[in-house]
Amino acid sequence: MDETKLVQIHRHLLIFSLLDLGLLCLILYVVSMASGSVLGGFSLGIGALVLFYGLVISNGFRKRSAGYDLKYISLLSFAAAFFIIVGVIQGILALLSGQIFLLIQSMMILFLGWATRRRISTVRHPAFVAWFARGVDTTVDLRPAEVYATCPHCTSLLAVIPEKLGIEDRCPNCEGFLVSSFEEE
Repeated sequence: MDETKLVQIHRHLLIFSLLDLGLLCLILYVVSMASGSVLGGFSLGIGALVLFYGLVISNGFRKRSAGYDLKYISLLSFAAAFFIIVGVIQGILALLSGQIFLLIQSMMILFLGWATRRRISTVRHPAFVAWFARGVDTTVDLRPAEVYATCPHCTSLLAVIPEKLGIEDRCPNCEGFLVSSFEEE
């Protein structure tokens, strides 16, 4: 699989995990406001812990740190199970009370749980696992006169010799030009 595609998948997974965390905390907040003081406080406390844990896991996943892919899978599993349980409970309440909007909401939450569960197979895909395991902080020995530079188009990290860069040089990942015409003059 292409490196650029894997970066896009990684970004997609990260964005949707943050959205899932937000929705999970919103549901726990609504439960805390609708219930009594003890259950409400417990719900807010659980929401704060889940948010903190989720942000730590998402940050490690964003940095492609070792082992955070497995922790990210556990976070997705928890979120998916939570959404499915809440969706089923709301569905039962909707059927018992005859509220169509609550039934629609429960179906949407069930769909969210299903979609969150599907992202686990993406993280477990062999190409993604191999790409993630390489990490971003791998050590590479630079040759004399080489420096690290980023592509102005795709922000790929490249080792280049600045004196030898020309206007025709392209990025190996996105095929964009590394030097613009006014920089060379």
